[in-house]
Amino acid sequence: MKLKTIKLEDKYFTCDGRKFYISDSCSFARFREFQKLALEFGYSSNFITIFKNLREAWDHLNNSKQADAAVVIHNIMKGITSLDDKDDPSMRICALFINEENEDVTRYEEGMMKEKIDCWAKELDVAPFFQLAASLVTGWTSAYKNVTQSGFKLEKSETLIS
Repeated sequence: MKLKTIKLEDKYFTCDGRKFYISDSCSFARFREFQKLALEFGYSSNFITIFKNLREAWDHLNNSKQADAAVVIHNIMKGITSLDDKDDPSMRICALFINEENEDVTRYEEGMMKEKIDCWAKELDVAPFFQLAASLVTGWTSAYKNVTQSGFKLEKSETLIS
């Protein structure tokens, strides 16, 4: 099955026989959730961050600081397991701004947000949703460009594995 790609500029799309509308605004209740999700979206870990944290734990172990290493490793494990518990923050952001006909947009309901995301996952390409989320989180796109252009360069003395 080929995935359908929605066009954000159309301001609506259909999925699984349901019609969804893309809004430029959200309610106070949803904005409160958006603020949390924007932070999660902007600061979620990537391979480099996880590797650097593992390296930090390794260094603590080599310096006989087992308690410090345990804290770092615990935080990594907690971060990884929390990924299985919920949908990606970009999809959850989109669920705040993409609404079905007759949906009460003044309320935030986690179950309804998950149900919408599950519907979209059946037949839609994820790229436009990520694009929408990135455009909604102020400063994310410019920060991403900055990090990808310079953030993955290692110092001369730094290697990933030594």
